[in-house]
Amino acid sequence: MRSERIERALFVSWVGLWINVVLTTFKFIAGFAGNSAAMVADAVHSLSDFATDIVAVIGFRITGRPVDRSHDYGHGKFETLTTVIVGVSLLVVAAGIFYSGGKRVLLVLQGETIPRPGMIALIAAIVSIVVKEWLYLYTKKEAISLSSDALMAKAWDHRSDALSSVGTLLGIGGAIFLGPSARILDPIAAMAVGAAIVKVALPITIQGVSELLEESLDPEQEQEIMEAILNVSGVEGAHHLRTRRIGANVAVEVHILVNRDLRISDAHDISTVAEDAVRVIHGEESFISVHVEPRAENIPDRILFDDGHNGSEDGPGHHERVID
Repeated sequence: MRSERIERALFVSWVGLWINVVLTTFKFIAGFAGNSAAMVADAVHSLSDFATDIVAVIGFRITGRPVDRSHDYGHGKFETLTTVIVGVSLLVVAAGIFYSGGKRVLLVLQGETIPRPGMIALIAAIVSIVVKEWLYLYTKKEAISLSSDALMAKAWDHRSDALSSVGTLLGIGGAIFLGPSARILDPIAAMAVGAAIVKVALPITIQGVSELLEESLDPEQEQEIMEAILNVSGVEGAHHLRTRRIGANVAVEVHILVNRDLRISDAHDISTVAEDAVRVIHGEESFISVHVEPRAENIPDRILFDDGHNGSEDGPGHHERVID
C-alpha cells in the first residue's frame, strides 16, 4: 500500500499533467494561428512539461513501492532519477528553442520580413502566465510539505513556463504594437524563454546527478547527526560516519564507542537510542545503521571523532569532544 506522501505527490503530478494537456493544445493552436515563433516555443516548453509530468507520475508510482528483496533501501532513487530526467529534458528543450529562435533572428538580420503575430497569441501568453504561476505556487507548497525534490523540480518547471510566457508576452506585444521593425522581438522572446529554462534546469540536474552518484549530506547536516549521537547517554565516541540520500529519505551509517564492560543487550539499547536520535532529525523512514564498538582502554579522555570526511594524506577528518 502506497504511503500518503506518495499518494499526494501523485495527485499533484496528475493535476499538473491534465492542466498542461489543455494549455499545450491551446498554445500550439495560438502559436500557429497567430504566426508567433515565441508562442510556438512556449507551447513546446509546455509540451515538455506534459512529458515530464508523465515521467513524474511513473517515477512516484515506482518510488511508492515498499522495500523488497531486490531493493533493500526501497525505491527512493527512482524519485531522484525522475528529477534528473525532468532537468535533462528541459535542457534539451532549451537547446531546441535557442536554435529555432536564433534561426528566425538571423533571417530578419538578413533582410527578410517575418509575419506579424496575431492577437490570439497574445491572449494565450496571458492565460499561460496566470495558469502556470498558480501551478508553481501549488506544486511548490506540496513539494515543501512532502520534502520532495522531484516535485520541487516540477514546481520550478511550472515557474520557468510562467516566466517564459512573460517574455513571450513582451515579445508578441512588441511585435504587434510597435510595427514591422519590432517583429524581431518575437524570436528574441523565444530565445529568452530558452535562457530562463536553462537557468532553472541546470542546478536541478546537477543536484539530481550528485545524489545518484551517492554524494554525502552537507557538512552542517553531518555535524548535526554526529552531535545528536554523541549526546546519547552511554555513547563515548563516534566515527566512520557515512551518509547519502535515497529520494526524500537519508541513509546513515556510523560506528559508536561504548564502555567495554557493558553487556551486549545494554550496548544494543544504546545503539537503538542513537538511531532514534537521528530519526528525530531526518524522519522515521530514514535508514540508520549504528555499529557498536568497545571503547579501548588506552583512549584518553579527549577523543578525536573521525567522520571520514575532509581528510588528508595524514589521515581522515575528525570531530572533537570531551568525555565527562
